[in-house]
Amino acid sequence: MRERIVLESLDFGGMSIAYEHTGRGEPVVMLHNGGSSHAIWDDVANRLADKYEIFALDLLGFGDSAKPGAGYTLDNYVAMLEAFVSSRGLEKVALVGNCMGCAISLAFTERHPDQVKALVLCNPLTESTFLSGWLGPFLWLRERMPAANRQVYRLLGKLKLTNGIGSVATRFQLGPRGRALGVNRRPELCGSYAATGQMESLLGVLDDLENYSVIDNLAPGPGFPPVCTIWGLKNKIVSPRAGRRLNSTLHPAREEWLADCSHLLMLERPDEVAAIIDEFLQAAARTPA
Repeated sequence: MRERIVLESLDFGGMSIAYEHTGRGEPVVMLHNGGSSHAIWDDVANRLADKYEIFALDLLGFGDSAKPGAGYTLDNYVAMLEAFVSSRGLEKVALVGNCMGCAISLAFTERHPDQVKALVLCNPLTESTFLSGWLGPFLWLRERMPAANRQVYRLLGKLKLTNGIGSVATRFQLGPRGRALGVNRRPELCGSYAATGQMESLLGVLDDLENYSVIDNLAPGPGFPPVCTIWGLKNKIVSPRAGRRLNSTLHPAREEWLADCSHLLMLERPDEVAAIIDEFLQAAARTPA
């Protein structure tokens, strides 16, 4: 494993956005899922850093980034990514996302297709893929009783989870392979759930879920960068079955389905996921614009 790197930061409207910067080569921006941090990409980044310059961000409200208690909307996350790309002077970047990181990547690319060379999307979050997952039924309160929902979210948002509960939350996101590897016992993963304000951030993302329906309706046209999707077939958070429907409109140039993996497939099969990312980005680089 590579040594832990001191995080750099971006000022986004007076709020600090932390990110890990490593490697050299063509730029790749990695975006994590809700509830976690840039640490989910450590294993993959370690395998790719000799070919690519990698920026693994902590999204607003997560990891070491600011947790303002508001602004956890898809539009604001796209604005955050716009600010990051501009601040680093990245003219053509590959985007690699997991869950909500995929939605941010797709929404950014729809607005700025000329700034993106390719997208690798792991377990994309949309309104449909989440509502079709195991946790979808719990959002009935948000849809039917929005006022009560906001009060519940305010109360839950003040909770600080323990590392033990964080381990349980991480285990829920793993398939058979990840559980066998004990991925949920890694402190940099389960510890993020114990950070003050992180639960409030995650609930804020879920409160904006209806706006992720734009990804369900996205039909990339000519000039849209090539897309690769990677799904864990044991995923409980977002539904692989709904993912197949999503792929029918996204029309990915490459799609992968990992049988024994779930929501954190980049930690469950880092060698395979890194190879898929590398092969796809190399193929995209050979394709005429």
